[in-house]
Amino acid sequence: AGLEAARVAAERGHRVVLCEAGARLGGAFRLAGEQPRRGQITELIEWYERQLEKLQVETRLNTYLDANEVIAEKADEIVLATGSLPQSTGFQKALPSFERLPGLENGNVYAAEQILAREARPGGRIIVLDEGGNWKGCGTAWKLAEEGHQVTIVTPDALVGKELQRTTSDFPLRQNLAQLGVEFVTESAVLEWTGSGALVVSLLSGVERLIEGDTLVTATTNGAFDDLARELERRGLAFTAIGDGVAPRQAAYAIYDGRRVALNI
Repeated sequence: AGLEAARVAAERGHRVVLCEAGARLGGAFRLAGEQPRRGQITELIEWYERQLEKLQVETRLNTYLDANEVIAEKADEIVLATGSLPQSTGFQKALPSFERLPGLENGNVYAAEQILAREARPGGRIIVLDEGGNWKGCGTAWKLAEEGHQVTIVTPDALVGKELQRTTSDFPLRQNLAQLGVEFVTESAVLEWTGSGALVVSLLSGVERLIEGDTLVTATTNGAFDDLARELERRGLAFTAIGDGVAPRQAAYAIYDGRRVALNI
């Protein structure tokens, strides 16, 4: 969302300053490009980098702005594309009565983003809790399996990769996962993480089973990272928030959101 907003605004003649908190542009979208067969994402970000340079957008990397610093810029327009972060509670939509996954304190539980960013060192046996049914969980499982880990996917859906059916990539994905030895546990949820395995319950029969594992990787719903937006709002400063910073969404919708806002500036 932020890259598209900067590109379109600059293309329309505005002087644009793009502040990126990380060392590279792209945020979580760049992480998705680390998954197997998704190199086109990295290519798209590289295209954005070339376009921003051509349009003379001032890009500041490693620049995490707080409210005071945003105000000090004295910009005519402020667009916030602060993205989203994985929830740290392990909350599952399939088990709404549990606000927090029991056993998180036992450790070795990581979000898919942490795995892709190489911020975690997972064990040999990995359980991926995939509530999204999309590339976030499935692609991370694929990457881990290709790296030699023994992977089990647990999903509340009736099939792995449910949300990918609209792209026809769901069957090839499952085929590749199966060939890599990934086990599918469908229509199920995680009741508890023991530190050495996950107590999994069938949502159909209620039958529980313990799946042994060294690491639990969660691919659950993210939450908008809107701390800066709330602080600017508290101070009465006008701004426009876009993309995952408003609510998590798919990349195509985030890009559209960035374009829509920039065209109205």
